[in-house]
Amino acid sequence: MLSFKKLLGNKIKKLQISSELLKSEEKKLMHISDTPLCFYSELKRLIEWLKPAYIVHTGDFTDNIKLEFYPSLIHEHEKGVKALSEILESSGAEVILALGNHDNIDIVNKHFVRSRIIMEAETINLEGLSFRISHFPKGIQENPSRYNLFGHDLTLKNGYIDGKLYFNGITYISIIGLKSEEYTTLYYPSCTDDARLGRRKVGL
Repeated sequence: MLSFKKLLGNKIKKLQISSELLKSEEKKLMHISDTPLCFYSELKRLIEWLKPAYIVHTGDFTDNIKLEFYPSLIHEHEKGVKALSEILESSGAEVILALGNHDNIDIVNKHFVRSRIIMEAETINLEGLSFRISHFPKGIQENPSRYNLFGHDLTLKNGYIDGKLYFNGITYISIIGLKSEEYTTLYYPSCTDDARLGRRKVGL
């Protein structure tokens, strides 16, 4: 039976991580989604602490900007994508990205030069485990795998259904052990939801 741990993040200050997770030398996958700019500094710190072998981002890389609705903010979007690419591609992890509805493919291709980019939905094998990766829940529901990573909205929630695991990257940061198959969920910092909902100013 897979273990399910919810570690209470410090909603006001910084992320809190168990010493057990920090000390683990197991290969790990980190899943995030719909990330506003205010989360980037915490993301960098989290990567430095956990040293994941794989990072999967399921889209909307600058989620506070809402590029689909505000195309005039494309320069702010590019600044954010560039900053995120520097964090992820300098991490030493294999980076896998699923494009979201607020992402510009040309800008993403320009700045993410060493990452694998998924346009819609794909099933991929990592360390012998099968992952279905999509920005949209629909891309998961059409052909679910053992592990399912997605974001976009809350129509499909975290959970264990019919022998398959679902991780909504809006709700939690998920850390999956690729040998033990144990997984941990971490709360995002308090700024994250405010920024996603447009309660923070756009800009780096």
